[in-house]
Amino acid sequence: MAALQSHLGRGRSAVRAAKRSGDEHALAAARRRVGLAKHGLGERGPEWWDEPEPARLERAHDALRELDRE
Repeated sequence: MAALQSHLGRGRSAVRAAKRSGDEHALAAARRRVGLAKHGLGERGPEWWDEPEPARLERAHDALRELDRE
């Protein structure tokens, strides 16, 4: 999903910026965003190839809803 990939890219960028600035709160928030995006994309959690498609889509949509709330 393009939206999750966008969140992942922006999260990674935010991690770099937070590290440079030394802002621990921003770093934790950015890492959480990266983790949520990776989970939604199937890079973390259950192996996506073993999951039925409806379960993968549900996981992706759940992650995207959570990311959009932030």
